[in-house]
Amino acid sequence: MNNIVAFDIETKNLSTEIGGWGNTHMFLVSTVATWDGQIGKIYVDGDITDKIVAKSNTEVLPIRQLKYDLDDMLKAGTKLLGHNIVAFDLPVLRDSLDIYCVRKFLSEKQYIDTSKEIVKQHGERISLQNLVDNTLGESKSLESIMAPSMWKAGEYQEVVDYCLKDCKLVYDLYYHGLDDVVKAFSIEQEKDVELKMEW
Repeated sequence: MNNIVAFDIETKNLSTEIGGWGNTHMFLVSTVATWDGQIGKIYVDGDITDKIVAKSNTEVLPIRQLKYDLDDMLKAGTKLLGHNIVAFDLPVLRDSLDIYCVRKFLSEKQYIDTSKEIVKQHGERISLQNLVDNTLGESKSLESIMAPSMWKAGEYQEVVDYCLKDCKLVYDLYYHGLDDVVKAFSIEQEKDVELKMEW
């Protein structure tokens, strides 16, 4: 098992529908995706699994399997990797899906949050789109604000593809940053910047 696994979640509702970001227990999770550099896993409600086409190197699993897989990762010492996962993804999994082991990932700091690290080391919050565009020449396939309405419209494949792509992008960004600078456009400084990261 790879010791770094990128993950991302999408929800069926927006923060504005539940009284704000702090109400993490009220988010309804539509999709969780993971990427270990070789295999992607997509977790969705059991009645949706047959509506998702598993592309190459991808498995589609019922979301109830997620807590067991996360528990295995925790025991194996795997670090969860993502962008803004400490403020959003992990608390939502902990509170809305009641996945107990997420508390341990957080308390034992068994994660790498690229957003949090950039703020800590360089003092500015920078979006994943900004980072992957300037560093990798890549682009996210959607804006996260679109995912809930697309899910409600039955566009399940588009949402899970977007979620998995974000995993792959943050994974590639992380490994790029181990050996090279991460590039971005700094809104605060109004110029292109190169960030040396110590993940």
